[in-house]
Amino acid sequence: MKSARGGSPVSILSSGVGLGVYVPALLVQRQLRSRGVAADVETIEACYSPDCQRRHLAHQRACHQNFGLAALAQRMVRGVGDCLDPQRVDALFRRWSAEGRKDFIVWSGFWLPVLERYRQMSSAALGIDCCRIDADVSPSFRAHPGLAAGAVEIWLWNWREKRTLFELAVDDRPPVGFPDREHRLVLHGGGWGIGTYLDALAQLRNDAGGAGWGLDAIVQGCGEAAGGRPGDRYFAVDPDWRTWHRGSDGHRFPPLVDVQSGRPLGAGSDHALYELIRCSKAIVSKPGGGTLIDSLSSATPVVLLDPLGEAEACNGALWEHLGFGIPLSKWRQRAYAASVLEELHENLARRTRNGPDYPSHYVERLRQREAACISPSA
Repeated sequence: MKSARGGSPVSILSSGVGLGVYVPALLVQRQLRSRGVAADVETIEACYSPDCQRRHLAHQRACHQNFGLAALAQRMVRGVGDCLDPQRVDALFRRWSAEGRKDFIVWSGFWLPVLERYRQMSSAALGIDCCRIDADVSPSFRAHPGLAAGAVEIWLWNWREKRTLFELAVDDRPPVGFPDREHRLVLHGGGWGIGTYLDALAQLRNDAGGAGWGLDAIVQGCGEAAGGRPGDRYFAVDPDWRTWHRGSDGHRFPPLVDVQSGRPLGAGSDHALYELIRCSKAIVSKPGGGTLIDSLSSATPVVLLDPLGEAEACNGALWEHLGFGIPLSKWRQRAYAASVLEELHENLARRTRNGPDYPSHYVERLRQREAACISPSA
């Protein structure tokens, strides 16, 4: 696939861990392509051996079932070198080399040792952006200190600076006005269904029903949808879908299915969860980076659940500091009032955009660099 700007495609390096860096990678790919820049997404799990892919899925299930285990795994994160299949990595290097790949956008630090090997093998000068999905250094980057030296640091938000930085919109539609939204909440536990979202689901069923709130819950199968109230809706990611599967048209957004009817919500080319979020009055979730992107783009406040790890804790602290979110316990003290969410929505809708749109910024840098490489006599 050639780029309209000339040169080789951009490689966007991601991971399926939690989906918080998987969906943003697809968003960047879509927006680069719309600007005439060829780009594709690679997930680190596609380079795993089949046995490690199976163990990855087992680890995902274990983290879903045990939040304490997930938190422990966050604190003890290490590189994934032992999981990589040498033949798959070599095949990737051969393709990159044949296509002259030299531009990389890194969403997961697990890719950094792989990129270092490719740099040494190809002896090429690589352009690398390290994109920070959290307000503090994420575990995958923390596992490889020093390997990001020389890369461009892209922070979407930063707790130390107490502000948002680069923008990454889901699309260019304006936010839906608060009065025009359904009186519903979208509740989820991130891409892996991790955390206290099931406790929150039970609490909101019992308590918030008196305030008339309907629930759209992303669950992990029919069992978690049991005991729902009339009017509540339950969706799940297709259990056969894998982040490392790539079709003829590339990677797909997580495909959501209506648990009761079995019908898909949207298409694989759509960020289906976002369609629910932009028409709801709040997201009830742990403060993962993907959730913050959805929140900013749609001006939908976040009702904050317990974070997974220090990086997410910084995300939640930042959202509360900026007036974009509120912990569930504090909203409960306010009797689940819609007026609380409306104030947060207005803060989001009126916020000052502190930084540039990241895909546009990236394309401009690419073109400036390519222009500088053209000799006057060319």
